[in-house]
Amino acid sequence: MVNLNCERFVDEGADYRNLTYAKYGREIMNQPQRTAIQIFDQKTVGMLRDEYRIKQVTRAESATIAGLAEQLEIDPVALERTISEYNAACGPQKFNPAILDGKTTTGISPPKSNWALPIDQGPYVAYVTTTGITFTFGGLQINTRGEVQDMTDQSIPGLYAAGELVGGLFYENYPGGTGLMSGTVFGKLAGESAAGYAKQP
Repeated sequence: MVNLNCERFVDEGADYRNLTYAKYGREIMNQPQRTAIQIFDQKTVGMLRDEYRIKQVTRAESATIAGLAEQLEIDPVALERTISEYNAACGPQKFNPAILDGKTTTGISPPKSNWALPIDQGPYVAYVTTTGITFTFGGLQINTRGEVQDMTDQSIPGLYAAGELVGGLFYENYPGGTGLMSGTVFGKLAGESAAGYAKQP
């Protein structure tokens, strides 16, 4: 993954997708035009998730890295240099996409900790990406009954909250799927409390 200056800026293999996408999104926001380009060769393009195949994606394909850069309107020399440096840094460990395989790079920064396959089998495919907001890490403060708290930590009568609009659950990163778990746990809590409130005379 490179920015519009053809520079790598994250460890693309730091961990599984569900544990990194929030962190990577923040890093993409720090890049020029809040844009990242994901580059694949024919060893891995068949492993891409279904969302890479929808009509709305911004996709380029070329038999060469320079040709890919020209389609993307970025510097071909700089992209070729970045890819060459990355390829030379890829280690000999066995590739296994199902686990953190330790197939790492050496001598480049940032490193790639896992799944470091050289990009050397064309045609090459690139996707232009940016970020989206799933939910903010901030939100409403609740107590142990799911009651929303005001600015003085007092409950607001009859107001309950659950799920991703509750604040204080995550900081800096979060694992995928935990929004569903917080919705389930705090939804049950808030629902029971709200039902109790509604039954009051």
